[in-house]
Amino acid sequence: MIEYMNKSEKFWNKLSKNYDKKAKDKTFDLIIDKSKKYFKKNHNVLDFGCATGLYSIAFANYVKEIQAFDTSPKMLEIARKKAINKEIESITFSQTTLFDKSYKEGSFQSILALNVLLYFEDIEKVLNRMNELLKKDGFIITSTACLKEKRTFTGVLSYGVISVLKKLKILPYLKFLTMKDLESKIKSCGFSIIETDILIDTPATEYYIVAKKITN
Repeated sequence: MIEYMNKSEKFWNKLSKNYDKKAKDKTFDLIIDKSKKYFKKNHNVLDFGCATGLYSIAFANYVKEIQAFDTSPKMLEIARKKAINKEIESITFSQTTLFDKSYKEGSFQSILALNVLLYFEDIEKVLNRMNELLKKDGFIITSTACLKEKRTFTGVLSYGVISVLKKLKILPYLKFLTMKDLESKIKSCGFSIIETDILIDTPATEYYIVAKKITN
């Protein structure tokens, strides 16, 4: 785990400088527009893998507080500077993981898990932890590149490049999923899916899911 974290941290540190240029694309705007209706002014939100804080900052005025974390100190440095420049005080940025014991059970109304699930081999473990951290009827908002879906010619080339980079250990771990795979895993971990959408389908299918915690 430590070896993986070090490799992951180094990878994302290298991408931090130009991260916003690539991340602030069509899917970013779609996620903002589709997600803001789920937030309320009294909500406590967890931003899982917040990177440079793009989504935390975008949603800050819709909620009470956001706990945002990432493993990359370089990403977090950029995120903190942006929040200071925008005079946003409702976001706490931390270099940690989802399994940090300071995150208590039933603490959050919602969890943002945007472009992060595919980087975990044991997605069920991650989903179960998110379920644990959510309040009753809490929900997760996810967007995931489903790299196992049918692809265009450009997508096939991208798939090939990704496979090579994985073998060379240049990329962190990547999970190849179909949309059905992802839905199945989310449902099996105690969630009911309430909204889905394909944000883009080239070069890979970016699948948006909002899922609510099932309570007995």
